[in-house]
Amino acid sequence: MSIQIYSDITFVFGPANGDRYEAIKSHALRNGTSFSKAFRDHVECIFVSIKGERLLDDLFSLCFRKKIKINRIYPTYQIRANPDDRLKKFYLRPEDRFAELPALIIYPPEFTTEAGSELSFPIQFEDAQFVIEAIREAFCFDWVDIFGTYEGAIDFEDVLSEGEKVEFIETANGSWASAYKYRGLYFYFDEVQNLGPFTQYSDVQAKFDEISDHVQNDGRNKVSYHLKN
Repeated sequence: MSIQIYSDITFVFGPANGDRYEAIKSHALRNGTSFSKAFRDHVECIFVSIKGERLLDDLFSLCFRKKIKINRIYPTYQIRANPDDRLKKFYLRPEDRFAELPALIIYPPEFTTEAGSELSFPIQFEDAQFVIEAIREAFCFDWVDIFGTYEGAIDFEDVLSEGEKVEFIETANGSWASAYKYRGLYFYFDEVQNLGPFTQYSDVQAKFDEISDHVQNDGRNKVSYHLKN
């Protein structure tokens, strides 16, 4: 079983800004093509001309302070048809009806050390955020969305037996809730439901805030025990 949390991570690139945007826009208008096509060509040229794998190797190596090879990237795109203020730069002409956003997929289970060995640690979502933020700033993208596909199913029993308990609350009427961290992800449990995984603890914290608010508004109930690491 792979130690990796994600089977793949996708970066979806928003439009360029500043002089870079103006150059792509001018190219599209001058050649009678859509901004989407001109922008996709621009992004693919970036990753081909500078050897995108090597760029990502260097950034992930910087993130972990050890040599890492990602070994494979897959350029693709996503189509967005709904109006969105973030996409207005794609619509240069009245007939433009959709935006094609360039995207790049990486595959954490295929990452290796410089010597070719499998990584002994998982690539976290925040690691990918660190890498893509550096690329966003260097190449003047307005924004970059990140999506991850989880590597296989996670068994809640494994979370409870192997995970780290990070918060627990019990109320006077017997209700309880707990939160665990497992393989870099967060999970929420109470007497009626198991939820997760969540990439951000704030999503779990919202559940505990709901419990606290409910208890405060119930004069016959109170928090009898609360643990938070």
